[in-house]
Amino acid sequence: MHRVIRSVLSGLLIAIIGALLILMTTQIVMRYGFNSSLLWAEEICRYMLIWLAFLGIVLSYERGEVAALTFISSALSRRPALILAIFTTTLSLLMCLLLVWYGWRFADLAGGSRIPAMRFILGDIFGPDAPQAPTIFWVYIALPFGMALVALRLAADIALCARALVEGNTLDDALERRMGAAPQ
Repeated sequence: MHRVIRSVLSGLLIAIIGALLILMTTQIVMRYGFNSSLLWAEEICRYMLIWLAFLGIVLSYERGEVAALTFISSALSRRPALILAIFTTTLSLLMCLLLVWYGWRFADLAGGSRIPAMRFILGDIFGPDAPQAPTIFWVYIALPFGMALVALRLAADIALCARALVEGNTLDDALERRMGAAPQ
């Protein structure tokens, strides 16, 4: 299941990067080549970058590319290092859950207005019979969605550390098991 989620997430990130590349290139060509620009391109690119950041952090964390202070746990013996890892990961998990909660509340409270760029796009495509543009809620929801995915990953790491504690393995063994699940 973990591999399927990682594959879907990687594919989605590749699609967003590809769409960003195409849209930004088109915007540059339109602006500097034809002295005209797409009014909505920069706004849509900004929203895609927001989603890219909050989805990409999950894979970055899995690969160990998020900053971490490991000098204390590496100086400790097996059992205290695992307990410290469980404690700090639990604090991180709680922080992610707070971001999920307050991010959702913010999206719900402040996300009712329509996305201006989508109104332009839909108006250009459909004319006066254009459907309603989606709300900004779908941009704001990127934070709680991304943090929920990170929280799931953190919960899995807590389980790996607890398992290592019970089985007599070290923190490095638990991290290797996690890294074994995520390709480098």
